[in-house]
Amino acid sequence: MTSTDITRVPPADAKRLVALEPLRGQVDIVKALAPEIMKRYAIQLQGKTYVQVAGATLLANGMGYTVREVEVKRVDFGGGVTGWEATCEILDIETNTVIGRGSGIVTDDEKPWGSRPQFARRAMASTRAAGRALRLSLGHLFAYLGDKVAATTLEEMPEDVK
Repeated sequence: MTSTDITRVPPADAKRLVALEPLRGQVDIVKALAPEIMKRYAIQLQGKTYVQVAGATLLANGMGYTVREVEVKRVDFGGGVTGWEATCEILDIETNTVIGRGSGIVTDDEKPWGSRPQFARRAMASTRAAGRALRLSLGHLFAYLGDKVAATTLEEMPEDVK
């Protein structure tokens, strides 16, 4: 076969190639944003790199998504444990369609959060919820940020690991 010969692509393969186009576009966006995300929003911990929620949010914005806080409330988890629980959603900016959702908590007995003001605990619950939503929706793209980049955002990691 020469370069001027026409090659037929079987219909099943053609459909698969078309289905991969959105992912290819996303990977191009990630590669364009990666240097800035890794410089400003990535932390090295125990041999892995963790992206902060701010970096994951930048990645989402590059894809045309934004994060919305849906709910934050005080919760009694039982057994004398109370804290804050938050829910965030990832929205397509153009269509306002929800593409992902995540929740996060901060308990009053959690170190070091138990000694911090309530507003700080509330805010961290929201940050964790945003991080979870971003990870669930876009975590597969973190791999394109570089070697040893975890799909988990930094804020989701336990304090004793940090």
